[in-house]
Amino acid sequence: MNCQWQLGLLLMRPCDAPAAGSCGLCGRALCMAHSVPGPSGMACPQCAASHEGYDETEDTEMAENRDAYYRPYGAAIGYGQAGFFSAMDSRAMNRPTAPLRPARSDDYDAMET
Repeated sequence: MNCQWQLGLLLMRPCDAPAAGSCGLCGRALCMAHSVPGPSGMACPQCAASHEGYDETEDTEMAENRDAYYRPYGAAIGYGQAGFFSAMDSRAMNRPTAPLRPARSDDYDAMET
């Protein structure tokens, strides 16, 4: 299994390093480079950024910035997936782990005139 942490802010991409363990808070598989030590054992940068007692790293700073960037759009950041893109957009960008959500009446439709 590979590390499930995703790098980047606007265009997230997988780490693809071999996983060495998992987050003690959410269970996400992590490589050693993306594991953050803290009071509950190792955590992913997203969980470490949102819980006290964890070391501050470049990845936790990225997680905080990503969260602050996508929050105004109503994004659900869990597992590093920003909810700004629709499920169809995510599949088109080869992001199979993106959460699927039902279409809403206010969703943009490019074919609508």
